Amino acid sequence: MFKKILLLSMTILLCAGTGSTFAYRAQLQTYLDVPDDWAAGSIYKLSALDVISGVGSGKFNGNGVLTREAFVKMLTVSLQDDTSASTSKSMNVKDMQDPDRWSYPYIQQAYEQGWIDFMIKDGKFQPTREITREEVAVLTGRMLLQQLDELEQASWKKTGWKAEDNEREFKDASQIQSAYRPELYYSASLDIVVGDAAGKFRPKASLKRKEAAVIIERMINERIEDTKVKGIGYYAIESFKQAQQMQFLNEVKFGWSELSYTAAGTAALDMSNSDYKVPAGWESAIQIADQYQVQKELSVFSENRDQKLSRFLKDLPAQQAFIQSVRDTMVNNPYGFTGVSIDFEGLMETSEQSAYAAFLKALKKGLEGFTLSVAVPPIEWYKGYNLREIGSVADQVIVMAYDFTHVESHLPSAPLPLVNETIQTALKDIPKNKIVLGISKQANQWITRPDGTVVVENPAIQLVEERAAKAGSKSELSYPYYLEKITFKDDRGSHVIWYEDEQSIGVKIWLAKYYGLHGVSLWYMGNYTTADYGVIKAKTSK
Repeated sequence: MFKKILLLSMTILLCAGTGSTFAYRAQLQTYLDVPDDWAAGSIYKLSALDVISGVGSGKFNGNGVLTREAFVKMLTVSLQDDTSASTSKSMNVKDMQDPDRWSYPYIQQAYEQGWIDFMIKDGKFQPTREITREEVAVLTGRMLLQQLDELEQASWKKTGWKAEDNEREFKDASQIQSAYRPELYYSASLDIVVGDAAGKFRPKASLKRKEAAVIIERMINERIEDTKVKGIGYYAIESFKQAQQMQFLNEVKFGWSELSYTAAGTAALDMSNSDYKVPAGWESAIQIADQYQVQKELSVFSENRDQKLSRFLKDLPAQQAFIQSVRDTMVNNPYGFTGVSIDFEGLMETSEQSAYAAFLKALKKGLEGFTLSVAVPPIEWYKGYNLREIGSVADQVIVMAYDFTHVESHLPSAPLPLVNETIQTALKDIPKNKIVLGISKQANQWITRPDGTVVVENPAIQLVEERAAKAGSKSELSYPYYLEKITFKDDRGSHVIWYEDEQSIGVKIWLAKYYGLHGVSLWYMGNYTTADYGVIKAKTSK
C-alpha cells in the first residue's frame, strides 16, 4: 500500500505530498492508565468500535463511575440502531424534555423499548445520577428477556430466576430488591453482570467504567452469537498445499488471471502468461472445490504500475475488448466459475472514479448473469474508488482493510482500530450484506540494529511461527492493535514483529459479525496456519 507520512498521537495525522491532510479518527495508542488486566481487552475492543472513549490526556479512567445517561448511551450505541428512527414523541419524563440534550436520543430509544422505566421515580429519570450494578443488571436483563417469547418470559419470571438465585448464592443477595430479581438473575444467567471473586454481587455499588466495557462486550457477544458470516478464500500462488482447507470455506476466488493491456485499443483476459495464471494440474483444485460445494469465482488482477490502469480506463475500445474476452472465457470456462472478481489496485485520483465505475457497469452488463465482486482498498489514499457507485453495481465488495503499514511510526498492516474505521467508511455507501472484510495473513518486522539504525522486513509466515516458538521470544496479543506482538533480541539487534495470528483473525471475524457483514476473505490460501483454519471453522458459517 502507498506509504504515508504520519504523526502518531491520540489520532493519526496523515500529510500527503500535495499538502493535503487527513486524520484517522481511531484510537491508536494505549491508554496511560489501563493495565493489562481482565478489562483491558474489552476497553480496547470497544474503543476501536467507537462505543467508548477516553477521558482526555491519554487516559481512560477505568475506575471512574458512570452516570445513568452515559451507560445508556454506550449500550445503545453498541446496538448500532439508528436513534433518529425513534419517534419524535416526547418522553413522559420531567427531566428529559430537552431534545438537544446530548443523551436525549439514546434515552428516548431505551424509554420506548421499555428498558429503563423501572429507574423513573416520581416522573424523573435523574440522568446524571450514578448508575448501580443492580440497575445495569436489570436493564440488560430486560433487554435480553425481550428476545424470548411470552411463555418463556413468564416461566422465567415465575420460577426460572429462583433456580439461578440458588445456584449463584450471592452473599449479599438480601440487598437485591425483590422486584428486580427476575431480570437481574436473567442477566447473571447469561454471564452478563455477575458477582465478584468474593461471591458478592454488590448491587448498590456504582458501576465502574471498566466494568461497563466488559458488560457491553458481553451483551454484544450474546447478540451476535448466532450471526452467520461466510469464509471466503483467495486461491493463488502456492495455495494447493492448503486446497483441502476449502472444506471450511463457502466461496473461493481463484487468482488465475490478469488484465493484459499492452497497446492502445486492445486488451484481454490473460490466464496463461503472468504470475497469476492457471497452474498445471488445476483440475485437482477445482475437484476439491466441487467436492466441498464451494462457490467459485475467477479473480482478475491488475495494478496501476506505469499508469496502466489509468490509461486503460480512458481507452474505451480496450475496455470493450477486455469485457468481450472475459465474457467469452466465462461462457466457455471448464472450471465452473460462477462469476468474476475484479482486483484492480492503485487508482489514486478522484478524477478516475467515474471512469472506473463506468467500466464496472459495462462489465456487469457484459457478464449477463454471472456474478461480479470487486476488491477495494481503504479510500483515505486510494481516491479512485467511489464506494457508492461500486456498491451499486457489484454483487459483493471485498474491503481490503490492511496494508496500513508505515515504517517510521512502526504502524503495522492491519491494526483493529483502522480496520474498524475502514468498515465504517464502507458502510456509509454499501449495504452490509454485500461487504466482505478482507484479511491479509502477514507479518511486519522492525529491527533496531546495535548502531541504532532501523531495518524493516516482511518475514515469511513459517519463519515467524518458528521464531515465536523459540526460547527467548515473547509473544502476546497486544492492544490497541489486537495483533500478536513478538519481541526478541539476537546479534542483529532488537526485533519487534506484528503478526496476524489466529487470535487477531478471530477478532476480525468478530468485527464482521458485529456489523453483520457478508463474510471475511483470506488473502491468500497457502499462507494461513492450521490454527488459523481452526478459528475460521469455528467462527464462520460453512
